[in-house]
Amino acid sequence: MPSKQPPSFGSQAYWNERFAANTDPFEWLEAPNALDPHIVDALDATPTPKPELLHIGCGTSLLSYHLRSHVDAPRQIHNLDYSEVAIEVGKIREQEIYQDPRRDIGEAACMRWDAVDLLDYQSVMRACKRAAYSVIVDKSTCDSIACADDVLVPLPYPLAIRSYEPLDLDAAKTPELIHPLVVMAVNLALVTKPGARWIALSYSKDRFYFLHAAAKDVIPQGAAFPHPGDLWRVVDKREVDEADWQVRNEDRADAVTHRPKVCNVVYTLERTHQPLFVRGEHL
Repeated sequence: MPSKQPPSFGSQAYWNERFAANTDPFEWLEAPNALDPHIVDALDATPTPKPELLHIGCGTSLLSYHLRSHVDAPRQIHNLDYSEVAIEVGKIREQEIYQDPRRDIGEAACMRWDAVDLLDYQSVMRACKRAAYSVIVDKSTCDSIACADDVLVPLPYPLAIRSYEPLDLDAAKTPELIHPLVVMAVNLALVTKPGARWIALSYSKDRFYFLHAAAKDVIPQGAAFPHPGDLWRVVDKREVDEADWQVRNEDRADAVTHRPKVCNVVYTLERTHQPLFVRGEHL
């Protein structure tokens, strides 16, 4: 019998088909409130009066709606997903949950929703303002991105840490394959404020290894691509508390005796003060 092929996490068609087949809420790894303490800490740390939250890879998770409890106005929350189907499902569900039968729900009472390819800086720039977000919320999207194929990126990459470097198409080098999570980290750095926090839930104990100074071959040698370690640093890394895990499983009707512990990790990344520019433009 042929082995079962793994899901194509880098395929937009895969995600559209998945969400079209089942529009019910689906949670990756943990419940919608699992990141609450980390989100609260991140919001307390920002000096921005009405900080904007970027929820990446929202899918059909109820986390999108739970995030509303952390902000004054729904418009502070921007939900992104690769799947247009998931985005439409999210918009409709928000209307159903929060609609007032006495009046139409206005745009100001809704969150923002956009279908975006986080591995395409132009797609990110079309939906997001530069240096706009104080918090990124990521519930296992980093895991899905890490399972996608490496990205063939143009060189020199249009995003750079020095504003005076023009994009010289005549000097363009052969495109290089770069790990998708590295590409996403750089693209997200363009739209986050200095000091912004990226709260990421992952099943991996070394998901952001490429930010370490000792990491080798993160960027192909000589490639004109920003190093993500110049833009982000890990400031906290915590395993999901075992007591919380036990409570969650004891409460489940289908809990299995002696079920092995599943250890997930919450990372807090902080955006450095290193500027990031689009080559040839002045921000």
